[in-house]
Amino acid sequence: MGNSSDCEQVLLKFYAAEAKYIATGGKDFSEIASTLDPECVMYQPDSMPYAGEWHGHDGLERWMAAFGDTWASLTVENPTFYPSGADHIFVRSTVVARAKRTGTDITWPLLQMITVRDGRILDMQPFHWDTVPITAAAG
Repeated sequence: MGNSSDCEQVLLKFYAAEAKYIATGGKDFSEIASTLDPECVMYQPDSMPYAGEWHGHDGLERWMAAFGDTWASLTVENPTFYPSGADHIFVRSTVVARAKRTGTDITWPLLQMITVRDGRILDMQPFHWDTVPITAAAG
C-alpha cells in the first residue's frame, strides 16, 4: 500500500459494504469481495456465534452469511485509525447492532488489527471488550 490513508480507505469501503450486505439480507457479496485479498483471513473468537478462522473469499463469504444470520443491522461507527507501518493498521470503533433472533439492540467497543496488501484486506483480527453481552444479545 505504502500509505496509511490507503489502508483507511479500504477499511471504510469494507465497513460500508458490510453494513449494506447485512441491510439487504446478504444478497450480494461482490462489494465486500472487492475489498479482500484472495488469501484473506478473518479471525473470530471462539465465544462468538460465527467463531473460527475464515480463509479466502469463499471463507469470508461463509463468515458473512453466518454474521448476517446473527445481525439484522450492524454499523461500525466513529472508526479511529492507528497506522502501524505501511500495511498494518489498528482501528478503534463502536459497533451498533440489532440481533435477528432476539431483536435486542446492542453497542460495543471494538479494536481490530488489520493487514492490507496491494489495496485489499489480507487479515482482520477483532478484539471485543466482552463477548458475553454480545452473544447473549445474539441469542
